Amino acid sequence: MADTIQHEQHLLYALSQSDECAFAEIYKTYWKLLHDTAYKRLGDEDQAKDVVQDIFVKLWDQRETLAIDNLKAYLQTAARYQVYNLISKQQVNDTYFKYLSSFEASFASADQNVIYSELQEKFGSVLNKMPVKRREVFDLRYEEGLTTQAIADKLQITQKTVQNQLIKAVDTIKEALLTIFILVGFLFQ
Repeated sequence: MADTIQHEQHLLYALSQSDECAFAEIYKTYWKLLHDTAYKRLGDEDQAKDVVQDIFVKLWDQRETLAIDNLKAYLQTAARYQVYNLISKQQVNDTYFKYLSSFEASFASADQNVIYSELQEKFGSVLNKMPVKRREVFDLRYEEGLTTQAIADKLQITQKTVQNQLIKAVDTIKEALLTIFILVGFLFQ
């Protein structure tokens, strides 16, 4: 046990010195544990891999400033935190897009149809103003239903880039449509 802790401390020190071999050893040692932790909570292979990738990217990015006593516990806690963040964001996004799509089914009056048309127009305008690559990533995810890994493979970019583009796209859409949702909410109270 003491040897394991000592070895981890040696790896962490080497990592803080940008030793890629130490990083590779940490990756090989803990990848499966983190993947299993994420997969158990998410039930989705691609999302579990995304979570693990994010953890290791952050570990490398913050290698010079991290103060870790127990590497295994730190990584497992990071995995749980990433999973909770992902679930939280997904629930917000899913609710948001379900709310948007539910407008179509619920509109009956002329006023509602006008509001719905304006909402669709605003949504289309926001999409058209997005950078080309971001729009392409958004369409592949939400129109074609591809996973982030499939999008990354198709566009020959990293999965992290895909995730970042999706986050930016959704944030842009939310910001642009928020005022319309507020107005619609007041009109139908």
